[in-house]
Amino acid sequence: MDFECDEDQVALRQLATDVAGRVDDKYWQDIDQNYRFPSEFWASLAKHDLLGIAVPEEFGGSGRSLLDMAIAVEALSEGGAGMEGGALFVSGPVFGGCLLTRHGSRAQQEAYLPGLVSGDLWAGAFTEPDAGSNITMIRTQATRKGDSYLINGQKVFISQMTNSRRIVVMARTAAYDAGHRTAGISLLLGDLPSPAVEARPFKKMGNHFMDTSQVYFTDYEVPVENVVGEAGNAWAPMYDVLNPERIILAATAVGTGNLALRKAVEYASQRQVWGRPIGAHQGLQFPLAEARVNLATARLQVYEAAWLYDRGRECGVQAAMAKYAASHAALVAADCAIQTLGGAGYISESGIERHWRNLRLNRIAPVTDEMTLNYIAQHDLGMPRSY
Repeated sequence: MDFECDEDQVALRQLATDVAGRVDDKYWQDIDQNYRFPSEFWASLAKHDLLGIAVPEEFGGSGRSLLDMAIAVEALSEGGAGMEGGALFVSGPVFGGCLLTRHGSRAQQEAYLPGLVSGDLWAGAFTEPDAGSNITMIRTQATRKGDSYLINGQKVFISQMTNSRRIVVMARTAAYDAGHRTAGISLLLGDLPSPAVEARPFKKMGNHFMDTSQVYFTDYEVPVENVVGEAGNAWAPMYDVLNPERIILAATAVGTGNLALRKAVEYASQRQVWGRPIGAHQGLQFPLAEARVNLATARLQVYEAAWLYDRGRECGVQAAMAKYAASHAALVAADCAIQTLGGAGYISESGIERHWRNLRLNRIAPVTDEMTLNYIAQHDLGMPRSY
């Protein structure tokens, strides 16, 4: 077992840190306050070849691994970009890159991966109002008509619809079969914008850098050749999206948690009360030290899950554990940072309250704490299915 990064990973981590450091916190504050997409930062990620880390070289990428992507995402987040900078990698490198690299046809890879590397944003339309985590109960239909599918239905909590150029839609291409619940579901790849797709954005507590919408499809046409993988058999391709999504968001959370800790430590070292820094008191040190322990533990689980994925091995339990551990560790770290700064941590100028708001989403999405624990109990502990 080797815990040392190779030279390329060290260089990648440094590059990501440098890219994040070129944007100050005022930039992210403006993004948050104005509910706008960080297009300048996204362009910088493309310019420095970070969006194609795990895309094969023949399509313009670096041909590296998911672990390498996780290392870069963690460094971006810790370097100052927080959840905003790291979570962006779901919208392209994961939804498009991971899916097409493993399950796309040669034609799909040639048509879409080079654009992803250069900055095409992707959306993933999976969740539905009456299905939630129960993917087998989706109602969105894709009906074959000649050389195309016509998609009709409704999705909810779909991010990046305003700026995305591509969208992966999960839809039923065959009727529901209670004996084979996962059969008949397909993944279809389409282009945006389209008059057949309507997005109605929500107002949210955090993560203002990405719009999140209720989405309606009305005869949205997708060519037959844009079915990813086998029609009616989306289960395996879907998990090669969901597991990397959880891993990358967990890496983002670890980096963001450490960013909040660094801000807290800096403040505690400078803030003087009764003639000595407040950081000299154990009452402040112990919560911050405990938060660091939990973040370091979560990082190991993130790296293990990514390592397993890269080797084509089962990583569902490890990805779920990484997502759960990182979500909780990072949120506690941000809360400790707010407590360390006191009133200064509660106001928006500190930036820490923004990190807390953004991190809070991870306990709900892309899968809730409760469903994560259900999965671990069933698939790791061997307990009866409880839902």
